Amino acid sequence: MVGVDREYHMADQHAHHDDHAGPSFHLYMYVFGALCVCTALSFIINRIFGENNLTGASIIMAVAAVKATLVAAIFMHLKFDWGKLYCIILPVCVVTVMMVIILSIDAALAWHAYPESAVPFYDK
Repeated sequence: MVGVDREYHMADQHAHHDDHAGPSFHLYMYVFGALCVCTALSFIINRIFGENNLTGASIIMAVAAVKATLVAAIFMHLKFDWGKLYCIILPVCVVTVMMVIILSIDAALAWHAYPESAVPFYDK
């Protein structure tokens, strides 16, 4: 009788495991529809404002930011696993800022080490 109870308990755990805290198929379809609408909106804005218009480009960039947020939050599961990902993203951001500072100082002071590579001064 112990084996039967154990099988039932394992099957019961498996049934509850299917109710995971992730996006459903319907949410994926809604996001897919939203991405399609945003892409169409980008093309329409490009047709209305033309290619060399700063206003049109700004609107298209805002639409692209919305699309990137949707993809990151839903398809990459960042909405559901942010607690785990936060521990990875924070150190990477800190190291990135440190590298930018270090490399900026190096680039700013490099002309002292190699004066021949500096921008030439032309006297008129």
